[in-house]
Amino acid sequence: MKAVFYQQHGPAEVLQVGELDMPEPGPDQVLVQVGATSVNPIDRRLRAGELTEYISRTFPVVPGWDMAGRIVKLGENVTDWQVGDDILGLAFTWSIQHGSYAEYAPIDVTAITRKPAHLSFDEASALPLVSLTAWQALIEFGELKAGQSILIQAGSGGVGSIAIAIAKHIGAKVYTTTRQANFEYAKSLGADVLIDYTVEDYREVIRSHEPDGVDLVLECLLGEDVAEDAIRLAKDGGAVAYMNNEPPEMAEISQRHIKAEFLHHRADGAMLTELLSLFEQGVLQLPEIKVMHLEDAVQAHHQSEAGRTRGKVVLHVQDI
Repeated sequence: MKAVFYQQHGPAEVLQVGELDMPEPGPDQVLVQVGATSVNPIDRRLRAGELTEYISRTFPVVPGWDMAGRIVKLGENVTDWQVGDDILGLAFTWSIQHGSYAEYAPIDVTAITRKPAHLSFDEASALPLVSLTAWQALIEFGELKAGQSILIQAGSGGVGSIAIAIAKHIGAKVYTTTRQANFEYAKSLGADVLIDYTVEDYREVIRSHEPDGVDLVLECLLGEDVAEDAIRLAKDGGAVAYMNNEPPEMAEISQRHIKAEFLHHRADGAMLTELLSLFEQGVLQLPEIKVMHLEDAVQAHHQSEAGRTRGKVVLHVQDI
């Protein structure tokens, strides 16, 4: 099968396109003919050699967790799915090897849901990781409620796009950082206060609007300084969900009773089913997607690393 893979850690250029053996599904998995996958920051971080203390690798590694496609083979324990079913899901694993940047990939049946007919494979592949991450961070961890306030960093990115829509659905006041060029996009998702981080100090803007701090910070950026600033911007008893950092070692976290965690998304097909119903009802809006071909994975990773992606970059793998 055709796949994008890497034999060693390094820059985007370690990604190569070639032929690999088709993987077999485990007993509780299905093998999927992948129509499309999407690029997430975690893909490039793992490729670069980060997070080895959490996630192991078996080379050659095919990156990618998001997928949308058609089941072509069932594991021996699978009874609720059939060959030919169209699905989307998050093929998360703590030991990566057979990812979704390939024509075929295995995935746990607990991590999939049926693809709605009105969504293309390209559109569907953009949803699993960012939707689950945003919901688990805001609703499960942050316990965000109507009338509360939230700062969503990188609001025009993949997670940020969904998080804004979820927060607005809940009835929270949404502050977000993004470039001026993305203001209309972020507004269309439901953001209330938009901060152009290239010309304004987002910390000063938040403090001017929320002197006591916000109830929840969704910190999508990477860096010790932003990690500490997130704590300072949370109100007493508030919460900070870190997407890329461990919480900083700050005494005020416990002193001010702030809940702070580095969150790992959880693959959850049942939750994904519920989220899809919100998209179908129009409660949540699909993120903007840019479709590229699987062979363009190096370029797609460079775009992700530049930090200026609006919505999601999708890799079209094959027509199904």
